[in-house]
Amino acid sequence: MLDTRPITTNFPGSVTLFPNKSSAVPAQAAANIARLLPNHPLVGITAWGLDGLEVVGCSDQQAATVEQALLEFPDSPGMDVIRQRGRILIADLAATSRWRDYCAHLRELGIRSLYCHPLVSDGQVLGLLSMYSHRTNAFRAKE
Repeated sequence: MLDTRPITTNFPGSVTLFPNKSSAVPAQAAANIARLLPNHPLVGITAWGLDGLEVVGCSDQQAATVEQALLEFPDSPGMDVIRQRGRILIADLAATSRWRDYCAHLRELGIRSLYCHPLVSDGQVLGLLSMYSHRTNAFRAKE
């Protein structure tokens, strides 16, 4: 049976997306997604706007460190998800030739696979949901 109780997460670096609302909401959503999925991946939620990408919520501090790499590497799967409005699955970061510097950085952080999915409303990309794992082949394409 799934444990559906919400988790409260508070860690340095949480970003306030809406000044009049609790900044913990995106972090709670990311933590709940991580908790409910098999093998509990690291989860990040990043918004896309006029100023570019902004990390708004992460499942924990390690996820925040990994998600921050999207801002440090302009050539990343996250930016391609935004540009192409499509999802990206990398089963083994060591085996991909695309996004070489970004993938090498994530491997240094212990990440072996990732999945990025666009967050879209009315045809507009609002951001992306990213999941990271310390295992290769942690995410599978729907068959």
